[in-house]
Amino acid sequence: MNYIIKGNLAAFLCRECSEYLSQVRVRIYLPTSDINIAAVSAAEIKDTFREVSEEEIKAKQDRLIAEAETDINGNFSIEIDEKYSRSALEFDFYCGTVPRPPFPPKKGKARQFHITTFVPQWKIIKEQVYMANFSYIIPEKWWCLIKGRYFDVWTICGRLTDCKTGKPLSGVTVIAMDADFITDDELGTDVTDSNGHFKIYYSSADFKKTFLSPIINIETDVLPPFASGPDVYFHLEYGGQRFALETKADRRNNVGYCLCVKLCSKELIPVDPSIPPSFTHFGLTQHIPIQAGINLATGKTLGGYAFFSSVNLVGTISKKINAQPMEYLFEYQEVENPSDALNPAGWSPVVPNMIDKTVIGYLWTFTGDPSNPIAYEPYHINGTGTEKTVTFNGNWIQVPQDSNFAPHVDAEILKLNTEKLTGVTSIDMSMPTSGIGNSTVSGTRPHTSNRYFAVRMRQREAGNAATEVVAGTSKPIAIFNVLYHNVNKYGSWAHTTVNDQRIALSVDLQEIISGSSGCSKITTDLHVKYGARNENLGSVSLSIVGPHKPGQSFGFDPIVLMPAPETFGSTQLVFTPPTDTVADLLPCAYTVSISATALLTTGDGNLSSYHDFVSFCKV
Repeated sequence: MNYIIKGNLAAFLCRECSEYLSQVRVRIYLPTSDINIAAVSAAEIKDTFREVSEEEIKAKQDRLIAEAETDINGNFSIEIDEKYSRSALEFDFYCGTVPRPPFPPKKGKARQFHITTFVPQWKIIKEQVYMANFSYIIPEKWWCLIKGRYFDVWTICGRLTDCKTGKPLSGVTVIAMDADFITDDELGTDVTDSNGHFKIYYSSADFKKTFLSPIINIETDVLPPFASGPDVYFHLEYGGQRFALETKADRRNNVGYCLCVKLCSKELIPVDPSIPPSFTHFGLTQHIPIQAGINLATGKTLGGYAFFSSVNLVGTISKKINAQPMEYLFEYQEVENPSDALNPAGWSPVVPNMIDKTVIGYLWTFTGDPSNPIAYEPYHINGTGTEKTVTFNGNWIQVPQDSNFAPHVDAEILKLNTEKLTGVTSIDMSMPTSGIGNSTVSGTRPHTSNRYFAVRMRQREAGNAATEVVAGTSKPIAIFNVLYHNVNKYGSWAHTTVNDQRIALSVDLQEIISGSSGCSKITTDLHVKYGARNENLGSVSLSIVGPHKPGQSFGFDPIVLMPAPETFGSTQLVFTPPTDTVADLLPCAYTVSISATALLTTGDGNLSSYHDFVSFCKV
């Protein structure tokens, strides 16, 4: 016959918080002959649970009849010999690790603890197989002491709810802080579950820190008694934003190995960022540093891009400076060359109509919905309608002072419309299609170069000019805002013109141009004429689509860019085999396409490719 004990070991950390004893060894012993079985099996935990000394372990080794290790959920299964099935059994567990998520189990000197004496109640589950169940939950005072004293694992168990509704707040990160004399330490974090529960594990190393750490680590209390536990208060984090649920004044002093808390939040008060208010980058996506990311010789990014259109100025703002409301201002200065020295007196303010609609932070509130506990409302510069919108003090942007306002940290703080700095230059590209393939620069279509602007941020206490400081100055950046109008498209075959082009790009065929109707058929000659204009051209390429004979291929040589502002010329097909000519093309329809790029960026996206094409028939 088989006699199997199925069991589970767990332990309380608080009355409403428990954990499984995973990776511990359950050891079953025969009791000594002089023990009062009825008395010990009925005894309370306070009278039975104790640590077993090494001498006792050695002394009872010959009474050990079985052992097994618990799984991650504290479960174990032990089969015992039939001859012990009618005996009472002593249960111990041998512990070399204790749980400490999200880190690996904390290891220490292995220790053994006696749980109780157990008389199995066997039930037959199938022929020749008997089973008894054993489960045990160690009281919190014992388990917290074992984890803390022997393994230096400290635990915070709690639940987070909405103070108004009492509903649990799920998916919110709870951050345990230690209020200290020199600096506040972050003990640990956990995300609340669907019922608002959280569990934070930490060690004494997380709160015994000084300015001399790691050489000297102590809990830096100011006055005696110098207790060893941390002084705990809590922050929250949701959607990447940190909130002060409590402050130092709310701290729980010198907490023990286990702390049990019930937290609720009435409102979300964002914590001021540790990053000082500053202007640091261009673009949220490309995140181009305002100094190291700009080539001083060209004013372009290190990738060779000039700026155009609307550019996100990225940085950090805070609600207050020196405990006073903050306001900030951007200024610009144009220079002739990007390497020119800036004039201290040459700055002009970025005025409100130069700023495109910008989100600079959010108002955070509880929804009362456990599945979506926190809602946010954007705060704008130049918002519209019912949107939350900042106010200006002249040209200074006043940071909102709402208690639940979270200002942007390393995010957009102003969206600069560079077209308001440079203006938009319009160039009329009207010309006969016969002009394609030739230079377009003329007195009426002059060479328009990049312009160069440095940008800087100033900040101050609201209305206090004496507190003004510069908080970030960029190198001069290249800006190009030119639009081309009446640009030829689709050659002479289906000729039209288009406006508002960032790249003036056209392609045509000389043989069609020379025809009377623009629909001349191709027989033996094909001369492709092209032109592309932009100060910051990145590439120009030609391609052709159409049928080919077996073993035949054809295309165009790469186009080499000319000096700014344009690339133009005429080219012909290159064949394989090289003895083939246009006369060897199959009689059919073909399309010649041209594409071009310009190295222009907003810091979040680059200018898209431009295209044109012309079709012809080979006879």
